Amino acid sequence: MGRFAGIDYGEARIGLAISDPGKFIASPLKAIKTARALRDTAAAILIEFSAYEPIEKIILGLPLMMSGKESPGSLKVRELAKILEELSGKMVVLWDERLTTAQVERTLKEAEMSRKKRARYIDAMAAGAILQSFLDSQ
Repeated sequence: MGRFAGIDYGEARIGLAISDPGKFIASPLKAIKTARALRDTAAAILIEFSAYEPIEKIILGLPLMMSGKESPGSLKVRELAKILEELSGKMVVLWDERLTTAQVERTLKEAEMSRKKRARYIDAMAAGAILQSFLDSQ
């Protein structure tokens, strides 16, 4: 029984999350630095997820504008999705990530977490929120 992996792509950091084997609960893992080349970034992501194999599917947050139209970052995320599929042989699902980071930021502020601590956790938690949204839709 495999798991699903979740990714929140950012220009500086990438949040990673993983589901339980039953695919009910998403757990934030960590954030990694974005590499200069997308192929290097994809390879680093896959290395992090290798400890959780077998992974059945990768859920990658697609940054859309509030109107639902593609954002400037959407093209880069679509390119990353292709590279991840090529390198891993796994299906990559693009999932609407609108307001995910804002939702996580609000939750961390309500928990009275300092700005410095929030910066440490927000990317992985956003990946967890994206993955949980996908799991809930299934």
